[in-house]
Amino acid sequence: MIDLYEKGERRVAVVEEARRWKEAGMITAEQAAAVAERYRPELVRVNLFIRILLAVFTVVGVVALVAMPAVILKVEETGFTLLCLIFAPLCAWVADHELIAGRRLYRCGAEEALLLLAVGMLALAVAIPAHDWGHDTERLALLTAHMIFLAGAILLTVRYGYALMAFGAMLALAGLPFHLADILHWQQPHLTRLVLLLMLGTAAIWAQRRLGRRDSLHRGYVWSLETVRISAWAGIYLDVNLFAHRLLWREWLGWTTGESIFSWSDDICALLTAILPMASLAMGIGRRDRGLLWFGVVSAILSILTLKYYVHLGHLPEELTTAGLLVVGLAFGLLRWLRAGSKRCRGAFTAESLLEPRLYGLDAEALAAIQPLAQEPRMSQPKGFQPGGGTFGGGGASGGY
Repeated sequence: MIDLYEKGERRVAVVEEARRWKEAGMITAEQAAAVAERYRPELVRVNLFIRILLAVFTVVGVVALVAMPAVILKVEETGFTLLCLIFAPLCAWVADHELIAGRRLYRCGAEEALLLLAVGMLALAVAIPAHDWGHDTERLALLTAHMIFLAGAILLTVRYGYALMAFGAMLALAGLPFHLADILHWQQPHLTRLVLLLMLGTAAIWAQRRLGRRDSLHRGYVWSLETVRISAWAGIYLDVNLFAHRLLWREWLGWTTGESIFSWSDDICALLTAILPMASLAMGIGRRDRGLLWFGVVSAILSILTLKYYVHLGHLPEELTTAGLLVVGLAFGLLRWLRAGSKRCRGAFTAESLLEPRLYGLDAEALAAIQPLAQEPRMSQPKGFQPGGGTFGGGGASGGY
């Protein structure tokens, strides 16, 4: 179904590239408007605020449609399960056939919410009937519902390229080790943490390798892969962060009380809390990857805030002030170093403002679209024969005739 978006997404890419070139002063506003008119996409697009409103309204409407007959007719668990089984394929059909294929909606929120509700209701239809079938059966049914949601979110991500579905799949994947630990009665909490870390690391590496071929992927796939990668990085950071290590794993979950099984776990977590942001920043700068750069900046701020409670270097205002002064000094120092270089640059780095890059980089189709609209250069016309008088003079005298 994502093939329906291919032609429209290419047009959207051309229009967005032309808008960025206009903001950078590379083309005129008239040229950008002409490109926008010529490459107007056939997809129905809305802004983010309307998209959120449509998604919330769709969720409220579907929940009301399912709950209203259940309340009025006073149905039992079996009846509610039947309602979920009826509405789940109906929501999927409306989203896929009517809204996406028929109305050509382009990530407007309503179709995303309907698809997510369809998967959620299928999972509920499996989990609800097992409530009175015994404790072991109920736990097995909940695990099955968990797997249905995970598989459904992955299928929707692959089929439609929705970043929201990719985020839901990552949440279900991160929660799977805890669910399995409860079902299988794992008595070693560190084993669950190891499984979680391996799963998140595998997802991050897979998404990073796939993003290496982003030029041949749809924009929706690129957004989904970016979501998977950043979510996996965030999960790994939260797992090894010293504050989360002590607060989440020890206090909230209560798996380890008092001293940890490994006496050096706190030191390892403190070291990784400091290393991961620096590694992300280095990789982002080396690969010109904006996602890794943003993650490195945010995780570095979180590391400064959380390490303070366990590695006492001073009061929090003093630490933040010192860190801010260091960052400002580093920024000014880098700018002066770049400006002092040949042609105000050092190697591939420059102090001049550059055009903001897009997911794909410069779009060749956008450049080809703008070429016919470029202003024709004004050539000086050759002068023909011009009759007129001459001049004469010499020895300080001048005259004309």
